[in-house]
Amino acid sequence: MRTLVYILLSVLVGIFNTFAQEEASSKETDNEISFSFDGDISFSGAENMYFSTSDSDDTFKVRAKFPERKTVKIRKYLKEELGDRNMKISGSKQLWKIEYNGDTAYEIKVDDGSLRIFVDKVLVSSSMFNKLKTITKNIKNYTSGKSEEKREEERLKRDEERLEREAEQLMRDAERKMREAERLQREAERLKNEAARKTDQ
Repeated sequence: MRTLVYILLSVLVGIFNTFAQEEASSKETDNEISFSFDGDISFSGAENMYFSTSDSDDTFKVRAKFPERKTVKIRKYLKEELGDRNMKISGSKQLWKIEYNGDTAYEIKVDDGSLRIFVDKVLVSSSMFNKLKTITKNIKNYTSGKSEEKREEERLKRDEERLEREAEQLMRDAERKMREAERLQREAERLKNEAARKTDQ
């Protein structure tokens, strides 16, 4: 009988240890927050706009559509970043293009309300590629109408809501485990009393 009591008490201790490990694991997971800009990104709204990227091992591509009124600022921004040495203008189209031995290293096309970017990651330097990705990110923020601070605020809000849901789930699990622990404790006490009565007999 004593063996059974010891087994039940061991189970009780195990439940508390499991809960502590799950809580610690949850805290470790919450600290691992990451964000990647690579891959397809798109959004749409009342003005029928989108912004998508494709980042493979060899190439980086961007296709975007946005309100035409934003084109002027995008042209100005690109000119400030890339200069006008490799720029060509044809009607409403504006083109920046660099070639090496007849192969296109990168090409950026801007038209009224649209943008296309092609980058050969093999031909461009890593610093140039990083610059073009930064340009892409800044244009995306501008065309979507959201600043980087606003995006960070929204991300933090989503993280906060997620943590609240996880905390509520942990509380429910803790309450369930406490009820189970109390039940096991009562059962252990009952068995202990029963064992004591049998010993007295």
